[in-house]
Amino acid sequence: MPKLIKGHNMKKRNIVKQNYHLVNAKYKLNTSEIKFIMTALAQIDTNDEEFQEYEIKVSELESKLQVKKNETYLKQFAKRILSKPLEVPTDTGWVVFNWFSKIQYIRGEAKFLVRIDKDLKPYLLDLKKRFVKYNLKYILPLSSNYSIRIYQLLKEYEKLTRRTFTVDELRELLQIPKSYLYADFKRKVLKVAEKELIENCDIFFEYEEIKKGRKVNEILFRIKPNKTILANEQPKLFEPDTSKFEKYRYKKILTKDGLKEINFIEQQSDKLKIYFTNNYFSFVSDINILDKIIKS
Repeated sequence: MPKLIKGHNMKKRNIVKQNYHLVNAKYKLNTSEIKFIMTALAQIDTNDEEFQEYEIKVSELESKLQVKKNETYLKQFAKRILSKPLEVPTDTGWVVFNWFSKIQYIRGEAKFLVRIDKDLKPYLLDLKKRFVKYNLKYILPLSSNYSIRIYQLLKEYEKLTRRTFTVDELRELLQIPKSYLYADFKRKVLKVAEKELIENCDIFFEYEEIKKGRKVNEILFRIKPNKTILANEQPKLFEPDTSKFEKYRYKKILTKDGLKEINFIEQQSDKLKIYFTNNYFSFVSDINILDKIIKS
């Protein structure tokens, strides 16, 4: 029986991975709705063959959105998300999906249980090529839904350092109101995103207006690493490789204190360090011992 030692609580997943088609989808969500969806997507283990049921606590949601919500609001919030589909481009046309097949609220525990629509599997699971990866921590501080979308679109082209859109194409992707003249679009979308990314994100952009006659026809984004933000982070010199232990995530071990759910495992010099989801960690000598004490 492994001995439990009080340890640090591990953070939830913060990395979102999406197929590029999903990044370039068309949908009209406000900032809170996008952040809720991305919080769910960040919990996906891309090694899974099927989506799991993902939990979002109301306290966590309030912290991320920096607002307090009552149950009446939360119910309307869930209904609004389910009423806003996304249109995803395909190689032969397009397809319309819903983000979730269900959003369930558990009153006594003040949390949501969500299940992502199974038809989104090709865009979120078993991603081998042309996917976009970013950290949730960079989009949570953004106050504009357009800033979040521009960040996602530019992350896809981060290594190429530039991306060009026609104005009409970008307006359509971002679902900009038709009432916005170009001057509104520039002031309320481009300028806001420009400021928010440089203040909060790992990349920022400079843009150039490309004109056809006197009309701005295209926007060229020059994508740059945000050295100010990155310099303020404290990267680990040796980041442990945990990928080979992903299959054990959420599995349970029977200990003297009952069943404990695995959150994270890392290889140390001569043993495995197992972090549980309840503020404890434990050690086992090797993978064979771990396999023997796992409860299916």
